[in-house]
Order: sequence, then structure tokens, then C-alpha cells
Amino acid sequence: MRLQGLAVIVLRARALVALVAAACVLSVAPRAQPSGPTPIAANFSPDVARLVEQSTFGPSLALVQHVEEIGIDPFLSEQLTAEMTPYPDLPPMPSTRPTTCVDTCSRDNYTMYPLQKHFFSNALSGQDQLRQRVAFTLGQIFVVSGIDIRLSSWMSPYQQLLYADAFGTYRHLLTDVTLSAAMGAYLNMLNNKKLNPATGVKPNENYAREVLQLFSIGLVMLNPDGTPQLDADGQTIPSYDQATVEEFARVFTGWILAPAFGTGVPNYRDPMKVRITRGVEVDHDDGEKQLLLGVTVPAGLSAAADLEAALDNIAGHPNVGPFIGKQFIQHLVTSNPSPEYVARISAVFDDNGSGVRGDLRAVVTAILKDPEARGDAHAEPGYGHLMEPALFIARVLRAFDASSDGVLATYSTTMGQDLFRPASVFNYYPPGYRIVGGHGLLGPEFRLFDSAAALARANFVNTVVFNGIPPSADRPSGTALDLSRLLPFAPYSGLLVDELSGLMMHQTMPEAMRDTIRTAVEAVPASSALTRVKTAAYLIASSSQYQVER
Repeated sequence: MRLQGLAVIVLRARALVALVAAACVLSVAPRAQPSGPTPIAANFSPDVARLVEQSTFGPSLALVQHVEEIGIDPFLSEQLTAEMTPYPDLPPMPSTRPTTCVDTCSRDNYTMYPLQKHFFSNALSGQDQLRQRVAFTLGQIFVVSGIDIRLSSWMSPYQQLLYADAFGTYRHLLTDVTLSAAMGAYLNMLNNKKLNPATGVKPNENYAREVLQLFSIGLVMLNPDGTPQLDADGQTIPSYDQATVEEFARVFTGWILAPAFGTGVPNYRDPMKVRITRGVEVDHDDGEKQLLLGVTVPAGLSAAADLEAALDNIAGHPNVGPFIGKQFIQHLVTSNPSPEYVARISAVFDDNGSGVRGDLRAVVTAILKDPEARGDAHAEPGYGHLMEPALFIARVLRAFDASSDGVLATYSTTMGQDLFRPASVFNYYPPGYRIVGGHGLLGPEFRLFDSAAALARANFVNTVVFNGIPPSADRPSGTALDLSRLLPFAPYSGLLVDELSGLMMHQTMPEAMRDTIRTAVEAVPASSALTRVKTAAYLIASSSQYQVER
């Protein structure tokens, strides 16, 4: 069945290439269209449609109409206050799967299946769209992988934490992430012990290193605009060194899991706690510590007090605004923000206007309302970003009001993004990844894009557009698009393409692409209205112009 689908894709791709070539040679002019159904999406404000693209998991006709009716500011206010859709509250399970736990029991408790299903279901129909996008971004900065945190009941509280903290302060988020049992187990802060010369035990440096390198300040000192600071010799200035890592590793000692739910059933629901034996914090190093920017933490502090001081030290570092802010911009708007854009967001991170530092709600709002984000279209060659697989899947389905059970993770995995299971703490792709042959342009998501991923994307579009995804043992109801609204446009190729362009590409479809798709639609007999609609939808959704969100 897959080979048959692949053959269909190859044939359609060849036909599209031929049509593009013909369009270039013949310079096909747009044909006059008879009167037809009244366009809706074709008359959308391009900037409103772009905002919905940037702040949700994809525009739907109803949502863009809603934003046009109420305006951008009220829409953002709605999203910032929308009720959160929680992850499922999964029952705690033993670390070792019981032999009696098979089939759906094993799937639902010892894999990421229920969380992946919730993610896509909520991305498609949840009302808290902006919170979801921000939490998804946070999950790719503060990475915990299901490869190691393998039980869904262990991972669920962590993902819920990111949901809950998406519009809070960075400092509060940093505390919650640091004390998360999932993070503690993933990066070895859990059961981390102070130096013991007799046994040779040393504090584990893993969390100390990653919280600095990946979760807060990065490797080099930054200017507020995100560019690296340089010394007198023109070299970058390290933001910390190995000695700093060792000092922070001493801070992160003494923490264990909260009391277990039963024999062999560890507690990943509650934050970690300090290990105390006979009133003494036996595993914590309470000596003096030298942290960032010359700050000294005095000796004799408790594990909790040491942690507070260290996280204050990290969160107050001047690098955090540009380092975190730029990554937010890359995920929501463009991979190559100008230094001025980064600087404006860094300023909001430093002070939200009311003296609050690290207000993520204010940061996200500023990113989406910035002049570099708004406007009908941006023609700069490096503007925009490739939709990563999970976003691409959700956007295609939301455009056509799909009904779905949310069991879609196999498709994102085939495209290179195994949801909640990145290969390492460095995420699916690094924020500094540069496009091969792209003249130095950043393109983080392109790290996942190769010929196999490109074919997987086209194959997914072919499947959902022409056939849908049928139910199966793991798919309660499958996935199906609703194309009925577009059927009246089928006899009018120009109107059909323009309607799809307004919803899917905020009216930025190049004229040559429009003519090519119109020609392909007109090659389908007029009596086959549904096939005409499917052809146009397939060609747009599988195109590079659609998949690079601009």
C-alpha cells in the first residue's frame, strides 16, 4: 500500500515539474473566471492570517474569521487567558513493566503514545493554541527525552509543567524545571551527592553544564541584540568555564525523589525533595561556592537556599534575554531575526514595563506584535522558518477542519521528529544550525530535512488528502479532512486556488505557482469536483512555498 502511495507521489511530482516547466516557457496568463461562489479566505487580511500561523498550530477558516472580527490585540488577550487543556493524569506504574501488562497496557503506560495522542488532539482542536505553541518551544529548549524517561506517567507531569509555566516568569519556570523528577533523572541531578574522598564519589556535572549551556546563557557572552561580545583580539568571550560548572554541580547535590507511591513505583509526579537523615542533609555540599559574574554563595546554606541563590544567579545573567528570546523568535516567527528584533525582545525580557524580569507572557506578546513579525508579507530572502514535522502535520489538518483521534506521531517520526523522544538534550535540531548551501542563513528545522523527510512529508499529504487515515487497533477513529466547503469552488480553478492561498499561504502564492496549480486542476474533469479540490490541496500542501512559513 505504501509503495502504491509512493508511486502516486512520484507520478504527481513528475507532472508538477512538467507543468512548472511549461509555465516558465509559455508564461501562461491567468484565465478569466466566470462568476462563482463568494470567496471567504481569499479576502482575509494577510497579516491576520500570518498572525494566526505564528501563534497557533495552524489557521482554520473559523479562527481567522474570528480574529478579523475582534482584532489582533483582543485575540492575543483571549489566548493568554484561555483555559489550559491538561495532559492526562496517568496512574503511576512500576519502573519494571509487569508481565501482566501487555498490549494496550504496555502501550499506554510504557510508551509516549498517550502523550503524543493528547499533543496532536489538542493541537488540532484545543482552544489554548498559543500556550501550546509556547510550551512546545519550551520543551525544545528545556529538553527531557522519553528515550530515557520512558514511562508516560513520568513524562506527563513534566509536559504539564511546561504548559502551566508557559506564560509565567522565566525564574519560576527555571525552579520548576530544576526540581522536576523527570529532569532530575534525565540530567542526573537526582541522587547527586557531594564529594566523598573516601569513596571517590564526585558531584555529577550533567545538569550544571546543560542548565548553563542550553537552558539559560549559552557558551559565550552576548550583547543585548544576540551578537557575541568580542575581546580586544576579536575573540568571543566565554560565559563560564569548567570551574563554574564544578561549582554549580556542588549546588545541585542532595536531591532525591519524593516518597514513592508503592514498592517499585517511583514518584515522578511531585518535585524532588532534599534527602535528610536524622535531621542532616547528608548528600548536600554546603560549602562556599563561586558562581557566575563573581557571585559567591556563602557556606552553611541548606540545599534549598543554595538552589535559590544559584537559580537567582543564572536567571539574572544578562545573556538570558537574548539567548532565550532569540530562540522564541525562531520557533514562532523567523529563523533569522535581525539583531534589532532580538534587542527589542531582550529589553522586554529584562523589564516588562512594570519592573518584572523574565515575564514570558510579555516576551511572547512582544515577539508576535513586533514590526518584524507583522505585515502582509516579508520578501527578505532569509525570512521565515521551515515548519517542523509536528507543526506541519497540524497545520495541514487544521486548514481542512480534520476530524482526528490524534494518533499521528508515526508520521512526525517518519519526518524526523519522534515526539517527546529527541535523541539528546540538544533537541531535534540546534538553534544555530545553518542551511547547507544557504550562504550562512540559519535554518534550525532544516537539520531534520533531507530527501527521505521530504518524501515522507509528501507521502503524508497524499495520504490525508486523497484517502485519509483509516481506524486501526491503535487508531480509534483515524483522520479525515473535510473538503466539503471547497466543492462549490471546484468548477472555478482560479477561485479555488485563491481561496486555498488565502487560508494556507496568506495570499503570498507566486503567480507562476498559481498558474501551474490551476492548470493541474483544469486537467481533472469538471465532473470530478472532489478530485479537483484534492489536487489543489495536495499541490499546495506539498510545496516548499507552503512548508516554509513566511
